[in-house]
Amino acid sequence: MGIAEIINFAKPITDSWLVDIVLWLVTICGSVWLGVILFTLLLKLVTLPFDFVSRAKMRKNSLLMEEMRPELEKLQKQYANNKQLYNQKMMALYKRNGYSMWGACLPTIFTLVIFIIAINAFTNYSNFQNRQYFYEMSLSYNSVVYDGFEADDDYIVQNADGSLTFDNKKLFNDEDGVITSNDVTINVTKGVNAQDKKVMRVDTNGYSQYEIIYTENSEDVTNPQFNQISYNIFTDRLESAFGDAWLTFKNASTETDVNKIASKFILDLQQTKSANTFRSVNEKFLWVKNIWVTDSPMKHPIETDWSTFKQTYGYVDVSYDKVTSADYANLIAKLDVEKTQPNGYFILVALTALSSLFVQLITSKSQKAQMELQTVDGQGAATNKLMMWLMPIMMAVFAFMYTAAFSIYIVLSSIFSVGTTFLINAIVNKKFKKRQVAAAKQVVRGRVYTPPVKEEQPKEKKKKKKDEIPANDFLSGIAGKKKK
Repeated sequence: MGIAEIINFAKPITDSWLVDIVLWLVTICGSVWLGVILFTLLLKLVTLPFDFVSRAKMRKNSLLMEEMRPELEKLQKQYANNKQLYNQKMMALYKRNGYSMWGACLPTIFTLVIFIIAINAFTNYSNFQNRQYFYEMSLSYNSVVYDGFEADDDYIVQNADGSLTFDNKKLFNDEDGVITSNDVTINVTKGVNAQDKKVMRVDTNGYSQYEIIYTENSEDVTNPQFNQISYNIFTDRLESAFGDAWLTFKNASTETDVNKIASKFILDLQQTKSANTFRSVNEKFLWVKNIWVTDSPMKHPIETDWSTFKQTYGYVDVSYDKVTSADYANLIAKLDVEKTQPNGYFILVALTALSSLFVQLITSKSQKAQMELQTVDGQGAATNKLMMWLMPIMMAVFAFMYTAAFSIYIVLSSIFSVGTTFLINAIVNKKFKKRQVAAAKQVVRGRVYTPPVKEEQPKEKKKKKKDEIPANDFLSGIAGKKKK
């Protein structure tokens, strides 16, 4: 009889309420990218009140700064060589006009915290989802052998996900002999050594037998060490189980040992089912082959190395039968295209940078006055230009480091931010204009404002007669004399 193997890939857990939320959204939407869109909108709704306060304050400050521009420009000229004194005068002017430099800081900090939470959520979910892919692949891989077993809900239980659980400890503690449970025969015998125990399970309707050898632990009888686990294939049952598929494979093989042919046949089936499962569960997005891997030609839809997979996706092996590099190679053996093709072409990375640049341009335009007037030498404008290019570069780096799903989140978030910025600016502009109209007859910048009044032309004075002598001309000698 041939020998088959199973792969005990650990079932992934979410271990985070954020991952649970993303998983729930993806589940109800039936699509990962739709789930990402909904997750983005939910986060934006959470941060919208804080964004409104922050952006409204920034816009109000910008309008106030434009209103103070003449006086600030005058101060810049007056204190061009004294930055400290300029700052003092500027702060005094800010105070008189109700300008606050820190009003928008706290809401912005909160929004930054939400951004960090989003990064962690997408990172943890991408790790979970890639582990989930391979867990489902391992179930398909194992099902080729498990199809030969029948769960008896006693020694072997079939789980909700289709996997089987073998109660090895229960089998180990049974006495030697033959155990019958729900028409299933289990042979329990001593192993080669006196301290070993060999358990073999045979299904009457299957083509496999489950065989495990334990080594008794004298210190803890209930915790045996598993020396060997194998699944032996009854070659005479393969034809009835797989029909022409088995005969074709057998006849085409150059092997003379039927047991070796049987093992190769089962392995080929396992590798094929594993590859088909990945292609059926893997989520794509337009040109991106795996949405939970970065959009980059330097990355592939799957990791080709087991050590890299464990390190990248935080896989922790909790099974007594550890997954090996050979096991991982069998899972991806028929994924030749996925192992070599690029996962993407930096398109989402570029879109992330461009959308971030657009946000910076809108913000820079809204804060032009602050950048020009907050320093005596206008250095703030140069700093603003630097940040305008630095932020898109930083966002592009994030898009390169994290998954395509995270890049989609950044692009959608930027589009949403631009829309809300225009809306908030329109609301603040309208309120500010009303305030200016109401303040036209009130105190503006600490002085009483008097609306300009049309000046009347001075009346033309009555021309004096040529020989007329002024009544008060003392030099004429008639000053004070009454007219007769």
